[in-house]
Amino acid sequence: MITSDQACGSFTTEVPWPSLWKFAQFAYIAEQYGYRYAGLDPELRGSGTPFFIFRRLPDAHERAARTREQFPGALERGRLPGMRAWPVPVLTLPETRGEVKLWHARIVIDYYGALGRQRMRPWLIGIPMVFLLFLLMNGELHATGLRVAAGMVSALLIALTASRIFMRRRRAAHERLLERSGVRWPP
Repeated sequence: MITSDQACGSFTTEVPWPSLWKFAQFAYIAEQYGYRYAGLDPELRGSGTPFFIFRRLPDAHERAARTREQFPGALERGRLPGMRAWPVPVLTLPETRGEVKLWHARIVIDYYGALGRQRMRPWLIGIPMVFLLFLLMNGELHATGLRVAAGMVSALLIALTASRIFMRRRRAAHERLLERSGVRWPP
């Protein structure tokens, strides 16, 4: 068991919120307590889910003490560093928005990069096979059923391809933002 004085050197998490922006806010707050977002966990790159690693900073103890002093009720639903007061949702203060935006760009680059590495071949084979199996199970294996299934397969594959194109464009936009800000990512 780890006590508060024996904080671990790093921790790994997947995105626990439905929004990468919320995860970027978390990364900003974690840094205030002495943990810096360090990208994808290299040991878990082969998993189907992107896992992100936070590493303990050398001055983590001092940072955490300073943050606890400035925001004494943060862990009891009080005001968080760089965020507005608690009523949900947590909103970023204007003076920290730029920094949270840079954390968001790093996270998006890593997240979309991990999703972009996933192979499309299983989807290209799996989706039509599922529809064909569905038609066989329901006794609808005739011309009309095949046309409907082909249309649905086409729509799903177009949506999948469009999402890939969207992710690549968003990733490129975030890379340009980091480049303009002088941030070299990935480290």
